[in-house]
Amino acid sequence: MTENSSNGREKVAFGLAFATVVIVPGLANYALSAAGFDLLGSAVWALGYGFGAIAMWAIWIKPLNLTGPGGVSHADADED
Repeated sequence: MTENSSNGREKVAFGLAFATVVIVPGLANYALSAAGFDLLGSAVWALGYGFGAIAMWAIWIKPLNLTGPGGVSHADADED
């Protein structure tokens, strides 16, 4: 049961982080653009969204250690 609740917490944490990465830079861009700082709003959006995407990749996707199918070596792939 502990493993299940830990998995649920990870899903909630991922969902909150994803929502924060999308919502906060968007609201900052909207507020700054409405105040007449269009360029600054766009820069804040791009930096916030980019940093969030990199952070989510580093925290959740990079540790997965995704690999290709087993049994295929690099030498076999070079022959094609």
